[in-house]
Amino acid sequence: MKTRGKLVAALLMAAAFAMLAAPVFAGGGKDKAGGKLRVGFTVQDLTNPYFTTVIQGINDFKDEENVELLVHDAKLDAAKQVDGVENFITQGVDVIVICPIDPVALENAVKNAHKAKIPVIAWSEYIKGSDVFLTMDQHKYGYFAGEIAGKWAKAKFPNQADAKVMFVYIHAVKALAERGQGLIDGFMAYCPGATVVAEQDGNTPEEGLRAAETTLVAHPDLNVIVACNDAVALGAYEAMAAAGKKAGDVGIVGLDATPEALKRIRDNTMMIGTVDIGTYDQGKLFLRYSKETAAEGLIAEGADPRTVYVDFIGVSKENIGNYF
Repeated sequence: MKTRGKLVAALLMAAAFAMLAAPVFAGGGKDKAGGKLRVGFTVQDLTNPYFTTVIQGINDFKDEENVELLVHDAKLDAAKQVDGVENFITQGVDVIVICPIDPVALENAVKNAHKAKIPVIAWSEYIKGSDVFLTMDQHKYGYFAGEIAGKWAKAKFPNQADAKVMFVYIHAVKALAERGQGLIDGFMAYCPGATVVAEQDGNTPEEGLRAAETTLVAHPDLNVIVACNDAVALGAYEAMAAAGKKAGDVGIVGLDATPEALKRIRDNTMMIGTVDIGTYDQGKLFLRYSKETAAEGLIAEGADPRTVYVDFIGVSKENIGNYF
């Protein structure tokens, strides 16, 4: 696909730049040419389609890259995630990749990994002491989604106050709070006169469903939902459909470009947009940096981690054909 080709190219360019700017690495790297590289990956919550899609991308390429993947589901529990990292250390994996729930809570676990000469990759949000940081501009990511929803609402409602909008994101997680502010800022840049009827917490389909159901009780005229991911957006979609809402009258936007979200955009439903960060393609990025990090070992004490930014593309009816 043209769009995905551009995204992969952008990722590779970012990776090349990051390699040029990388710090000098200390000893302790492992040469795994003679056997499989064992990588432990702890994710926030496997009910989120984003993580299942990333893992699918990893699984589709791990054999040709000679990698064994061990996955830990923290179930949105920071203490469980710390335990998961400690278990990876005990198992003697070669690299640990963490998508943190609470970065501060994981700092000691990273130190323990380094004592065992195991390098750590922080995914999405920085953990002090990590060797590589794969991330995105969270505010910009949310802004792209808010922008799609704001443009739709501006065109739909000549009287902007008739746009009754709800934002759904996680307030307690720093990175997701930044993303949530991006949702709001992007939307308000195009439809500043909208009526904000609710800001809810949510990160899963069930939470998106509950957020929409709760808001509909007090605001049955809810007609715009901007969510921090497609999982939340699709859960909210079900609540809106159950309430008799219809395409054309309601606009729902998420992030991550999951297959189900893309299908609903294509089919002209209430789902009008999402944002693509090459979720499946990130599997290859994961494998590449896991192998390089294992070979290079721990960063020198006090050095900044190698930082790699992923890029993204807004998806709406204007470019949905690129995905099918």
